[in-house]
Amino acid sequence: MRSFFDPALIERWGVAFIREDKIDEALGRLIPKVHITKGRYSCPAHAELRDLVWNHMDQNHRPSIHQTYGHAMRLHIGAKAAFSLTRFGNWPVVMPVFDGYYKDNGFYQVICLFGLIVIVNFIAASSTEQGTQMEVDWAIASHRLLRFLHRPLDRRLRRLNEVQNAEDEVIRDRRVALRANGYRFLTDQPDFVNSNVISNNVVYPPMAGSQSLSVADLREGEIRRVEVDRRAYLLRRAADGLHVWPAVCPHEGAIIEPRHVAGNGVKCPWHGLEFGMRPLRPNGNSVTVCGASLTLDGTTLQLRAVTD
Repeated sequence: MRSFFDPALIERWGVAFIREDKIDEALGRLIPKVHITKGRYSCPAHAELRDLVWNHMDQNHRPSIHQTYGHAMRLHIGAKAAFSLTRFGNWPVVMPVFDGYYKDNGFYQVICLFGLIVIVNFIAASSTEQGTQMEVDWAIASHRLLRFLHRPLDRRLRRLNEVQNAEDEVIRDRRVALRANGYRFLTDQPDFVNSNVISNNVVYPPMAGSQSLSVADLREGEIRRVEVDRRAYLLRRAADGLHVWPAVCPHEGAIIEPRHVAGNGVKCPWHGLEFGMRPLRPNGNSVTVCGASLTLDGTTLQLRAVTD
């Protein structure tokens, strides 16, 4: 009798995954009278391979950027794998979703629909002469009586990949732009754990020297986005000084605009991180925001390098 834990599995990083060339055979043993439909999608990208890998591992952006997985229960996250239950649209139906990092720059993503259809996605980032690209291959497997559902599912998967890759370009291109300005990220070596912890992962570039910015024309209550020395801030004039927020999200670098301010708080449009304002009073306190020390000298905002 064949072992349920197939001896054809390969081991990487202390975990084991079935080999790609064994998937069809395994599905054939699992599903009687199986019918398998194959599909493929490829998309050029500008980001580095590590950023494409991070982008897939970063599951917390999906509700905000893609409006998917908004109703999900994360059951497990390990460095190389994640497992969730997610609701099928607005229906009272729950689907298991497994993600596994099974090779360099490559993932399995497995979804089971209603216990009747299995979709295995092979997702890989690769280098090209022009840059990088994302490649997605999939296998849709079911009993042959359900093969009439494969064609609409294949079209749906293709369209989903087109839409989501276009939406992900915003995140990936932003990461490219920040790197060009000297930024780094604590997720430069991504795994499923660090990519999904909502913490301050942005490493801001060092300041070359002190900078100053006049805020004399900022009206009380007005919120303005300003850029200084590769940094960006939201400033709001208050009766007793200034309210300051980072305009580069400290989590993963999203652009924060005045429209993201509600009361004294800000909510990141990528991952939903919420953070409050930092008050500055004329000739008074200093605050550290975006890796710089800020003080308010009358109507002039002073920025200096942070000293230990």
